Amino acid sequence: MKKLISLFVLFSLTGCSFFQMNRSEEGTLQSQRLLEEKDLNTAQESLKSGNFPEALKQFKLFQQTYPVSTYLQFSRIGEGQALEGQEEWFQAAAVYRDVILKTRNLQPDIAALASYRMSFCDEALGDDQKTIASLLDARGLRDSLPLTVGYAEIPARLAAAYSRVGREKEAIQYLNEAEKGIAKIRAEADATKLEKDWLAKTYYQMGSVSTNQLSTETFDGFVNSQTLMQIYLIKTLELNDSRWSPKALKQLAVIYGEMYLQVESVQQNPSLQAHLGGALIHLIDRAELYRPITGQTLNSYQIEFFTLTNDVRSKTEGLLYQGHESMGLTEESKKLNSIKRSGRIKVETQLPEKKVAPGVDPNL
Repeated sequence: MKKLISLFVLFSLTGCSFFQMNRSEEGTLQSQRLLEEKDLNTAQESLKSGNFPEALKQFKLFQQTYPVSTYLQFSRIGEGQALEGQEEWFQAAAVYRDVILKTRNLQPDIAALASYRMSFCDEALGDDQKTIASLLDARGLRDSLPLTVGYAEIPARLAAAYSRVGREKEAIQYLNEAEKGIAKIRAEADATKLEKDWLAKTYYQMGSVSTNQLSTETFDGFVNSQTLMQIYLIKTLELNDSRWSPKALKQLAVIYGEMYLQVESVQQNPSLQAHLGGALIHLIDRAELYRPITGQTLNSYQIEFFTLTNDVRSKTEGLLYQGHESMGLTEESKKLNSIKRSGRIKVETQLPEKKVAPGVDPNL
């Protein structure tokens, strides 16, 4: 945000240079600008702390107090995020839509950010086609966004959305683009300007999803998406970051908890429960692929996550076996599970050859 505000200040000062102002007027303008920045930063801090009702009040007050401020539309982005925090998705989307219309030509950086935030609302409302459209709009303006957003987060979220609608070719394409984006950031970004936790934050943002619209009807698409995307949250755990690793662990707990509830909710339909449960266990199998190899030490976040997945697996298998249904596991899951479970070795016994008298047809 500081970078964005600095840009606003630069643009404002450049515009003012065309006018002849005395020092008194310039001083008054500078004082006004500093006051606006202070109030805007106060609202932004409330937003960061998760105090969304207070942040909403402060952004609204800013707009009333400074109706012609250079930062007006940026404050409306904050208003939208405060509404998102309270799960007021329709209201937040309406704010972003209006901001995009008013800023696309003169403030493309604001329009790009509004389009990106709009995608979160679209996803929460269960409209994947609109989610894709909003992300593509933001991608078209990505050079106006921070590198981490434009070249990593946006393609990762596009991969997840395309996967949910069954367009695997596009999903893989954008997943690869996201990986290249991380490499680009590492190669081109000035390390002195990157925050210490930038990678953990970026991975967290890349893997974050909404479970608002998760249902038995959307379950398969959600699993397909998570098969690709949960790796970013698991990577966040691996980085052992004090701020973002706990957030990633919480997000993973919500995802697996909500999925288990869906499996549990269809006990009256054993066949459907077997299908959903098999898909959930397949997702756990995929997560297990990223468990540190034997001999490597797990940090506390990784320990808690893999304890969670073991618990979800156990409870899910309990539901399925109790329902007397064989689990609808994928072939990959069957192979992975067979590695972990010992079984009897079937010995092929060969029957002795039947002796027949010379010259006698053995088929008679």
